[in-house]
Amino acid sequence: MSTTRHAPTADAQRVRGTDVLRVTGLVKRFSGVPALGGVDLAVAAGEVHGLLGANGCGKSTLIKTLAGVHDADEGTVAILGQDVPMPFGADGLRDRGLSFVHQDLGLSDPATVLEHFALDHIAARGSMRRIPWSAERERTAALLARFEVAVDPDTRIDQLTPVQRAMVAIVRAVASQEQLAGDGERRPQLLILDEPTVFLPSADVQILFRLIDRLRQAGDAVMLVSHDLDEVLEICDRVTVLRDGKNVGTRDVQGLGRDELVELILGVQIGGVTRPTDDTRRSPEVALSTRGLSGERVREVDLDLHPGEVVGVTGLAGSGIEELTDLLYGVKSATAGTIRVAGDTVDRPSPATMLRHDVVLLPADRKALGAAPRLTVLENMALPFFATEFRGGRLHWKALRQQSQDTCVRLHVKPADPAALFSSLSGGNQQKALLGKWLDTKPAVMLLAEPTQGVDVGARREIFRLVREAVAAGASVLCATSDYEQLVQLADRVLIFDEGRVRDELSGDQITKDALTTSIYAGAAA
Repeated sequence: MSTTRHAPTADAQRVRGTDVLRVTGLVKRFSGVPALGGVDLAVAAGEVHGLLGANGCGKSTLIKTLAGVHDADEGTVAILGQDVPMPFGADGLRDRGLSFVHQDLGLSDPATVLEHFALDHIAARGSMRRIPWSAERERTAALLARFEVAVDPDTRIDQLTPVQRAMVAIVRAVASQEQLAGDGERRPQLLILDEPTVFLPSADVQILFRLIDRLRQAGDAVMLVSHDLDEVLEICDRVTVLRDGKNVGTRDVQGLGRDELVELILGVQIGGVTRPTDDTRRSPEVALSTRGLSGERVREVDLDLHPGEVVGVTGLAGSGIEELTDLLYGVKSATAGTIRVAGDTVDRPSPATMLRHDVVLLPADRKALGAAPRLTVLENMALPFFATEFRGGRLHWKALRQQSQDTCVRLHVKPADPAALFSSLSGGNQQKALLGKWLDTKPAVMLLAEPTQGVDVGARREIFRLVREAVAAGASVLCATSDYEQLVQLADRVLIFDEGRVRDELSGDQITKDALTTSIYAGAAA
């Protein structure tokens, strides 16, 4: 990927290098246990600063402390050189120039873009007067145009694409800070983005990065929290790495290698990208097959999955890979074609039907489609086993609790507490818990959509290990992803999609990042 960086404005040059945020010795304890053990962090005007670390390292606690969700126990925070008294209160440091865009974006689906911006504007003015909708529409359109976001203000949020939602959330946050300033003076602000690209196709990430670069040009600071190291190395100027609630280093990105960054995050040295080395051999039998499968994007796909192999599926955004797993699992209805599982034709695929055929799906959007965040870890992991554990007119929770506990311990889910709310787990631990749930069903076929999206490098390696173990035990795995490195490390075969069809296939040692990139873009250019 490549992002063109533009020259800063005159105002940006004047403030560049000034610390918008300086955190010194920040400590936060929960029940006496430190989640932050004396964090130091400085983010300068006119820079994009990456905040990195494994799941559970303290990133979320730091952000929630700055946002006012938690009160720090020790330490100091300075904004533009002035210490800010603690606690910050419910609004955190918002009135000091910090704004936050979280992974869920904080947008209401039924409301329009205009309604979000207008309500923010009215709240900033503290006015209860009638909303001048015509003026607000003009103001919102001008804000969107200034950041080159091509969205009609009257569009509902649920009608926007994922990248449009992310961009609207960012522009809204920036506009809110400008309104709070109120005196017409342009001061640098800090925008904290928590995993903004986690559910975006790679092509859309570039669109979002161009918006971030425009903020950098204006002299603002951006703190980017991300697990995608390639994206971090592309867009960031500096990075700070946390481990176990403490700093392990701040580095300039220029000249920083990926392996060095991984070593900082994990605390151990690891080798480069390697191919699978287990002795798995695929069976001549067919676990799942399709003939002429078609949907909205997928076109006449013939596919054979064998026990004992991982088949990768990749392509550019819109190539059909996003739809394939949903068609196979019956989440979306096919417009044509047949699906067979272990030789039996599945006439009307549905999730319940495919589960009875020992086929499971791990969707890309685990929060919206893969789990119930407000339920406990136990309740999420027990769902597939309610039928088998409902005996004698009651549900045997003791057995379900023990199974959930054993799986969490075996898969190194932290905390290994079935009673914990699922939403309290980090992204990597959520994904391991969901994967463990489906592995406990002993599936014949696993459909994985972006299985390491939004997880750290340590959890990523653990997920790879679990998948290869399932394959060695005879499972068949289909992995649909735009992460080429993941395919190099995991796949035995890779199918390249273009305009809904399989255009190419790579296998074994043919699967390299260069070969995947060449095949994908050659097909798109044909």
